[in-house]
Amino acid sequence: MKKVLISICLIFTIIVLTYTSSDAQSLSNTRYEAAEGKVVGIWPHNDRLKSTERLRELKDRWGFNYLLLAAVYGEKEKSLVNDAGFDSLHIMHQIYLPDLINDKELVIRNIKNVGKIWAYYFDEPISRGQSYIQFLQLITELSNSGFYPHAKFIVSEVDENKAARLLRVADGIMYSGYGNKEAMGLDQVKTWTEWKQYLGEIFSLTWISSDQDSNEYRTLLKAARDLGFNAVWFYALEPIGEGEEVSNSNYEKFCEAAVEYGFMKIK
Repeated sequence: MKKVLISICLIFTIIVLTYTSSDAQSLSNTRYEAAEGKVVGIWPHNDRLKSTERLRELKDRWGFNYLLLAAVYGEKEKSLVNDAGFDSLHIMHQIYLPDLINDKELVIRNIKNVGKIWAYYFDEPISRGQSYIQFLQLITELSNSGFYPHAKFIVSEVDENKAARLLRVADGIMYSGYGNKEAMGLDQVKTWTEWKQYLGEIFSLTWISSDQDSNEYRTLLKAARDLGFNAVWFYALEPIGEGEEVSNSNYEKFCEAAVEYGFMKIK
């Protein structure tokens, strides 16, 4: 009888281990896609721009349907991003206004070489002391070249009063600050709610950090849904160092929360 019980226990243990291994393997192979009508964008880590395959993974495995191309990148990287499955209508290109002072010709040439895209992104222009006059001059230049208003102007800020000064020139405003980790996202949600009340529908997209918000995905994505956001952007650039991109389990945690609150679905 004792031998029979030992055999049963061994068989049961094998079954449990097999199931657990199979379940973990299934989870690791899960693929995601953006829910219909939702923008789930990513500012990728620089390491991703070294490989078409790694860029393609962002779309085919993790389900991001929009991508930000940083200001330091141009036509070559845009071609790489296109090859990975992100067409021009799903690319947002960062424009760093101080570069216009240092080498305006280079900035304009880079914009023209990249070509028509979904949107241009300006990161905290007022908070960083960037010239509002230059901002308006750039709009004129882009309009004369046929790039605007074909593309949207997306602007981020960390103060709602500064953001309000951009209402006339922005198609969308983002909050680019992150909360205290000890607050577990609740302070961030409070800020989002206040901005929504103050700025209205133009505040309809926001950043979620793969580094600073990694334990707050469910709280933040629930808030994004409850506030009626149509778009969330995953800031995966930091930590910036080579080889320091956050782990696949971090991506998976974000995607699972995005599925739970209607921004993504499992393929």
